[in-house]
Amino acid sequence: MSEEMCDAKIRPMTDGTEIECGFGASDHPEHQGVLKDYAWPGSTTIITWLDDDRRTYRGEWRPCDNADAPGCILPAGHRGRCAR
Repeated sequence: MSEEMCDAKIRPMTDGTEIECGFGASDHPEHQGVLKDYAWPGSTTIITWLDDDRRTYRGEWRPCDNADAPGCILPAGHRGRCAR
């Protein structure tokens, strides 16, 4: 029997790299995931972020659809100002 995992994800860079939270599904304000082979081949980088980070999303990636901010790299429905 496998434990259900947290469904939070983040795209911390503009290249589309996606990191999934590796914590269990319980309610928590902080998330953590692993970024592999980014700094150099074979590297492992731990990424920690808060649930209220405007880059946090759940489910399939949907880009920002704010017509007033073309080129926004944040997920649809994000909080705060757009980022390019």
